[in-house]
Amino acid sequence: MLKISLRILLVLVVAFICFSFYLSPRLGTLIPLGKESRSQAIYDLSFDTIPTNNFNITYSDRSADSFYHELRKKYKLDSIVKGAKTDFDKILTIQGWVQSRWEHDCCNTPKENNALYILEQAEKGERFRCVEYSTVAKQCLASLGFKVRGLGLMTKDISDVQSGGGHVVNEVYIQDIKKWMYFDPQFGVIPTLDGAPLNAVELQYRIKNGLYFDLINPNQTTTKEDYIEWVSPYLYYFTVNLNQGGIGIWDRIVGNKKSLTLYPKGAEQPAYFQKIFRLNTSYYTHSLSDFYPEL
Repeated sequence: MLKISLRILLVLVVAFICFSFYLSPRLGTLIPLGKESRSQAIYDLSFDTIPTNNFNITYSDRSADSFYHELRKKYKLDSIVKGAKTDFDKILTIQGWVQSRWEHDCCNTPKENNALYILEQAEKGERFRCVEYSTVAKQCLASLGFKVRGLGLMTKDISDVQSGGGHVVNEVYIQDIKKWMYFDPQFGVIPTLDGAPLNAVELQYRIKNGLYFDLINPNQTTTKEDYIEWVSPYLYYFTVNLNQGGIGIWDRIVGNKKSLTLYPKGAEQPAYFQKIFRLNTSYYTHSLSDFYPEL
């Protein structure tokens, strides 16, 4: 009886170890597995334009929620955008304000992932990642009534690199022109063409084909040339949340679909994020209409 119990225990232990490596080949970041640097290549990307699925992505007005009301009041966001005449100007102003709150740190993860906590810690001298710039800008704009989403960007070789394969920015919907607009609050930049904002896919297309666009950067954190060189490799996979909350360990174990990834025709669906965790919680589409719904 004891031998049978030990055998069962051994099988369970082996199964647990195998499944752990299946979910995370690097066991988090314990094992230095994979390429040490990302590819700098920029690719021709092709997408469909007709809708293929209704993913029911919702962007409800949450400005009256208690959290957003507190954020708006505590940091006097209405006063910050008081002089802005258009929605575009308000977004530009909030982004610039968020960008100036702290210096970038690629590794510091906050204990709480919300704008109130992050801003409080930044006032104490803490520095945070691109993820936190995105979170704070997104929640500040949401508190002002904007329909805004975090946008995860990943390189083509995201499954193979150890680090530096992902970046997080935002996209916000401009109601009067019925368009999604890309902005990167880590750098405080917005790409435009003839005064009209670009989305992430349009930005990638113009970069790849050497076509002109403007890069608005009031805080002068970077040059257009440096930003293009830096961000271009990330513009391959594009992921947004489906508004079903954060992604937890259980979601990754069972593969709950909580996000939507736009990927180019002919590309593979990525298996891992830097071999740290399995990318199994997203629906995938080639359709720009699926990814950029008109609201």
